[in-house]
Amino acid sequence: MPGPGHTPAVPAAGTLAARRETAGAPPASLAAHPPWQVAPIAAGLSILVAWVHLAYWQSHWDEWWGYGVFFLATGLAQALFAPAILHWGGSRLALMGIAGNLAIVGMYVLSRTYGVPVGTHAGLAERAGAVDLATTAAEIALAGVLLALVGSRERRWIFNLMLVAGVVLWGLRTTGRLP
Repeated sequence: MPGPGHTPAVPAAGTLAARRETAGAPPASLAAHPPWQVAPIAAGLSILVAWVHLAYWQSHWDEWWGYGVFFLATGLAQALFAPAILHWGGSRLALMGIAGNLAIVGMYVLSRTYGVPVGTHAGLAERAGAVDLATTAAEIALAGVLLALVGSRERRWIFNLMLVAGVVLWGLRTTGRLP
């Protein structure tokens, strides 16, 4: 048993303990929520938003087939993402989920400000409803949860891109180019 004032030995290079110390432990915020805890939350949110898109695909199809296809494809992609993130997880899949859900959010914002870009309602801004807003909030939350599954470098890039997007949107709004 070491006596008082004993300094613990530094693990020899190449030992398992040394590799653990030099492997770059995740930040404390991520250590509190390991991937096996975060992935089920992401999967649940993905199933929730998939359900909404699949529940409304037929009514959108009735307006125009392209709207229906968009809702069906979006719902299926989000439904398939849930088991994929549970089974494979990983940074690359999380990045795909973030990009996909933020693209859907972007289309929602576009359709509520400038109008749908194509189809029978092209150029007509749609009214935002409670279900729409709740689904969009869940997609934003899903993107936020998925950030916990990517590395710190990718996370910095995503935060920087979101900051730039926010500044651009703010600039467009203040200059009157965004309603």
